[in-house]
Amino acid sequence: MIVAAATVPGAPLLLPGVTGGPVREVAKTREAMAAAVTALLDQGAEEIVVVGGAPATRPFPPDAPGPEQRVAPGWRRPHHDRRSAPDGRRGDEVLPEGASSEVSGPGGERVPGSAGAGGRDGAGVAVEDLLPVSLAVGRSLLGGCPVPWTLRGVGRDEPRDRCLELGRELREGGRPAGLLVVADGSARRSEKAPGHLDPSAIGLDARIGAALAAADAGALLRLDPAACERALVAGRAAWQVMAAACEDRPWQAQVLYEEDPFGVAYWVVTWT
Repeated sequence: MIVAAATVPGAPLLLPGVTGGPVREVAKTREAMAAAVTALLDQGAEEIVVVGGAPATRPFPPDAPGPEQRVAPGWRRPHHDRRSAPDGRRGDEVLPEGASSEVSGPGGERVPGSAGAGGRDGAGVAVEDLLPVSLAVGRSLLGGCPVPWTLRGVGRDEPRDRCLELGRELREGGRPAGLLVVADGSARRSEKAPGHLDPSAIGLDARIGAALAAADAGALLRLDPAACERALVAGRAAWQVMAAACEDRPWQAQVLYEEDPFGVAYWVVTWT
């Protein structure tokens, strides 16, 4: 049973410590993201389900190797970053120091990486065991979380009907759950954006933003996968899972953040 939902952005720059120093827009965005998690808990969630784009649809363990080393070579976990896993381990016990994940651009779009021979990355971790950037960002928000949490990857190219199935499965769970969806809009909003400018991206993002702000699950379900792929909308499948999980009742939406600081559309919105 979904008691609340929230969507937050999932760009690599939002991972703690990867910028190498304070960045005002990153701090502002993460502050809103933390407030969204608090809103889920305030609605009585007894578990948090994190949903984000992945190479394939599958669950990930809480201690899956993360992408920080690949995103920012030489990265070290900030001293203040003490994420806790569902079993109570601290963040520095959950994430291996040398672990890495797929290479992603500033908006979370896939970029060819340097996985080694035999389907392993430079740290010797099997590619299929790596945590996608979206789920790593979601996990980074759950430090000290007082309830259990799980990580669910959704294939970025999953068709709408499959997203409907996945969302309805989440809705049918017995425990009151908060749904934390990690998803970005278009990465083609300007000439300097990761995917360069696509004039259609602005209108598409406007429709996505309006749907999120109105808690309009039907509008999210009507997003065209092909149009989203052309505009490099990384969050389409995850948002359609969210819409399917939440389509059975009306929600009150609150927009906590809506910007495109790095040429990629970010939203932090809660549905309660």
